[in-house]
Amino acid sequence: MDVEDYLRIFERVAEKKGWRVNPDRELVADFARGLIENRKRYGMAICPCRLVTGKKEIDRMIICPCVYADDDVREYGRCYCGLYLSRDRDPAASVPDRHAKYYLE
Repeated sequence: MDVEDYLRIFERVAEKKGWRVNPDRELVADFARGLIENRKRYGMAICPCRLVTGKKEIDRMIICPCVYADDDVREYGRCYCGLYLSRDRDPAASVPDRHAKYYLE
C-alpha cells in the first residue's frame, strides 16, 4: 500500500461512517506514511498518534480507525488524531486519550 491507497481508504471510511477527512492534505499524507511505517514495523496499521504497548490485544484497539473514533467524533467533533472530523460540528482543539490507561499497565 502507498500513500494514495490510504487516502482513498480514508475517504471510504469517512463516507461509510458519516464523517469527513481532515482537509489538511499534508497532515493526512503524513498520517498515511505513519500507518505504512507502523504496518511494516508492527504488522498492523496502528495509529501513528498512539504508543504501541507490544500487547496485541491492546494494540489492535488502535488500528486506524481506532475503537475510540466513533465516540470521539460524536463527542468532540474529531477523532483523537484529527484525521476524521464530524460533518455536523466544529472539531475541538484536543481530545482526551481514551487509550492512555493501557500505557501504564
